[in-house]
Amino acid sequence: MKIRVALTVLKGVRVAVAFPPPAWVVPGMGDALLARLQPWFPALPVLLAAPQPHGVRAHAAFQAQALVEGAGLAGLETIEIDLDLQPPEAWEAPPF
Repeated sequence: MKIRVALTVLKGVRVAVAFPPPAWVVPGMGDALLARLQPWFPALPVLLAAPQPHGVRAHAAFQAQALVEGAGLAGLETIEIDLDLQPPEAWEAPPF
């Protein structure tokens, strides 16, 4: 599975923001996806975001919605990571 991810600072917190299909930004499926993403960004909080016409839907193991409110996520530079591959070793830098 490939997914677009951006590293950014939201309200003073550096986070990894993943952009899966909107149907995945919910408890259950979203939690499973967060578990697969965390090894790629071991030192960062990870959140899922799905831009909507009137805001952003967000899901994470923390209060993600409070972080993304008012954030301009549409213009973030992203990379594509393949979750079927091994994540980088802990001593390696994140993929971007």
